[in-house]
Amino acid sequence: MPRYGASLRQSCPRSGREQGQDGTARAPGLLWMGLVLALALALALSDSRVLWAPAEAHPVSPQGHPARLHRIVPRLRDVFGWGNLTCPVCKGLFTAINLGLKKEPNVARVGSVAIKLCNLLKIAPPAVCQSIVHLFEDDMVEVWRRSVLSPSEACGLLLGSTCGHWDIFSSWNISLPTVPKPPPKPPSPPAPGAPVSRILFLTDLHWDHDYLEGMDPDCADPLCCRRGSGLPPASRPGAGYWGEYSKCDLPLRTLESLLSGLGPAGPFDMVYWTGDIPAHDVWHQTRQDQLRALTTVTALVRKFLGPVPVYPAVGNHESTPVNSFPPPFIEGNHSSRWLYEAMAKAWEPWLPAEALRTLRIGGFYALSPYPGLRLISLNMNFCSRENFWLLINSTDPAGQLQWLVGELQAAEDRGDKVHIIGHIPPGHCLKSWSWNYYRIVARYENTLAAQFFGHTHVDEFEVFYDEETLSRPLAVAFLAPSATTYIGLNPVSPTSLQVTVCTT
Repeated sequence: MPRYGASLRQSCPRSGREQGQDGTARAPGLLWMGLVLALALALALSDSRVLWAPAEAHPVSPQGHPARLHRIVPRLRDVFGWGNLTCPVCKGLFTAINLGLKKEPNVARVGSVAIKLCNLLKIAPPAVCQSIVHLFEDDMVEVWRRSVLSPSEACGLLLGSTCGHWDIFSSWNISLPTVPKPPPKPPSPPAPGAPVSRILFLTDLHWDHDYLEGMDPDCADPLCCRRGSGLPPASRPGAGYWGEYSKCDLPLRTLESLLSGLGPAGPFDMVYWTGDIPAHDVWHQTRQDQLRALTTVTALVRKFLGPVPVYPAVGNHESTPVNSFPPPFIEGNHSSRWLYEAMAKAWEPWLPAEALRTLRIGGFYALSPYPGLRLISLNMNFCSRENFWLLINSTDPAGQLQWLVGELQAAEDRGDKVHIIGHIPPGHCLKSWSWNYYRIVARYENTLAAQFFGHTHVDEFEVFYDEETLSRPLAVAFLAPSATTYIGLNPVSPTSLQVTVCTT
């Protein structure tokens, strides 16, 4: 079986123009734009652990895009004959791309080039290349057209710092209130007999509508054990009835079994559900597919948990294309309104009116489950390195962090404690977003009682330290393991999902 990834054994035309199948010459700028799209798909999908991740559990590296690109680009320069590409020519090409896309963005032609490059670079099997490019091309061209990526930044990324500086994700800061920070109060054990709340923590369910027992669990596609995966060789067993230890997600019956088995572990006072409902078949998902997953699994959770309030967070796989979460200033068909409106409708029985209002705007909200506790659900896709819409503007998307500061200050003023839930852990975010979040956690360490995230599919935690000495732990974020087996993991059992919170 061919292994797709960074194999660069094929050659490519080295002339200044590329001949299309129809015999017409394609402009160099179109080739470059297609390359940008192909690279963006490779980076986004690999970072989501969608394409060709090793079959063992490990946290996603916190390294950003530039470092990974600098490892890939030298090989690409050899393949495409860029050894003699000069800085002025590079900047001229990207200037032409920018002008051309602003004048007449030809999505279909860019996509055609990206498909050929995806196949040439063996990013994925040919059918996946074609599907994923068609899925991403419209949004990617729109982002490029709107982005502030200058020719100098693009060429600095491709040719090195002597040609320009990659600064698309520049530093920024949110404003903290002038109210002095109260002296830190070390946590103390609750008194005997103090009230206890039991919270169910669910994350990364990843239901695969097309899971099919007996199919090949080690197919060539990014996701297997499903219709289209084909049958395995006679020497290997096919996908199991409940799931498979491979690059496979779960059938609905397995999620039903997990949720129906929660009775002995309960009763629960509330549920934190931190996202990623659909499967990893990101190369041909439609909005209808994503909404079906949202409504089906939400109904399943409600069926088995009954009147227990459920507080969800938005995962990176909820949208299509995957990781595509434009800030609220993006309107029309490119916006996330279709998703947030559906979430508000599905989750209306669990959320109050004000929470639904901010959910519809930006996918985040705050509420009070009971007196003395404030719950804040963040849309961590606005911190994601894989959210390509942030190339337009990555400065506090949707004003979410500044809103968070306001919520925490109000909670501090009231004497409330706060729980934060989200999908992507803050240690896996863009540098400036993560740094600002760290500052917020440090400022409100007395108020922030706990944080809960998912995304990595493994059971782990992140520790926050004081800014002055970096030696005093002041907060912890709990990362829950996934329900899905993707990739090669044990599905989480109900007994490991409960969180006990002592209140005073």
